[in-house]
Amino acid sequence: MRTARMRVLVICATDGFLRSLPLNAAAARTLELNRHLTDGRHRVEVSMLLYDLNHDSTPTSNWPFPVTYLTHTDYYDLKRGQLKHLVRKAQPHVLVISDSALLVRSGRQLADAAGAALVYEMHAQERVPALAMAGTAGHMHDGVVQSAALRLADAVVTLTGDDAQHAIDAGAGQVMHLPCGATSRPAVPGGNPQGPVVVAADFTQVGNAQALATLNGCIPEDMPVAVYGRYVPPMRTLLNRLAFHGPVPDLHAALTTASAGIAAHSEPSGMRAQILAYMAAGLPVIATRQAATGLENSGAILFSYKPDMADLPDLLARLRKDPTLGQALGLNGHRRIEQVLSWARIAERAASAYRSVRPERAGTKASAEARMLSEHPPHWLAVQARPGRAVLCPPTASRRR
Repeated sequence: MRTARMRVLVICATDGFLRSLPLNAAAARTLELNRHLTDGRHRVEVSMLLYDLNHDSTPTSNWPFPVTYLTHTDYYDLKRGQLKHLVRKAQPHVLVISDSALLVRSGRQLADAAGAALVYEMHAQERVPALAMAGTAGHMHDGVVQSAALRLADAVVTLTGDDAQHAIDAGAGQVMHLPCGATSRPAVPGGNPQGPVVVAADFTQVGNAQALATLNGCIPEDMPVAVYGRYVPPMRTLLNRLAFHGPVPDLHAALTTASAGIAAHSEPSGMRAQILAYMAAGLPVIATRQAATGLENSGAILFSYKPDMADLPDLLARLRKDPTLGQALGLNGHRRIEQVLSWARIAERAASAYRSVRPERAGTKASAEARMLSEHPPHWLAVQARPGRAVLCPPTASRRR
């Protein structure tokens, strides 16, 4: 019997796109997971309502699925009715929201109005001050909004096992573990031994910027370092031993010219997209244990055990002296992507998971406290005078990676 077609509607607010080019891990996940969901084998139709917060970006039709742009008023004023109208018009079977505040503010109402199941895609645990209330700078919500989102949704998607357990403990119903992935493409295991080491991430985000500063302080003087991803201009002066290339449309092609991929993070934060990208390119990876959370047993990583990666010169020397080691690490990583962590495989799991969700929590309401906290934009967002556009204040630790 042929599987019926399923309509999935994604509502997303992010500064992570430059037109349709993803600049951070969350945006890359949104693009690639949903691109692969639309593969004809899954019989899934995906559309997205996007509130683009990047003031350098402009609307584009260059998407692999239909995208409708939202204004600030659309996103925050449910009474105006435009968002509800767009959701009803899409007639989704499944409504996916990753913004806990939007889900608490109006997600349940939107799903119920369309007769859809509501899925909360949880990117991280919210345990920091993320909202500034009018007249109450730095108000601590301590996870109140996210806890409410976990209980309102019919199902929760998590990226890590730890987050899955957190969701269960918070009272979530169906919990689906769908990790980050990478696009599987041909690669030469071991990379280019004569190439630079490479670092790829969104360096406007605090954890990535700190990791880059760590690398700048420990990299051998004779080792070239290529940096790919969004950054703030002062980094060129402050981290002058690194070569900044900015975001590129084909990161995989850039990575295949490198000799190794580096992740110098001192804090764990789930499965890092940059390490998955290194593995997909067949690169040996050098990383801290914290950076490699969820990938410790991939066989693709040389681990740094010293504070501030003081052993990096020795690890790089090992790769130079033993090319077969780099080839083995690169081969293991590439196989891991192909066999387990390709977006194609994760999309197959997502399609199956979405089909199993039912609107069993329809009509559920959040507490008055959670609703009140969800009404205001994150404190790092300042809205410009132009309708529907936004500008970012300097990044803070509360922004997601």
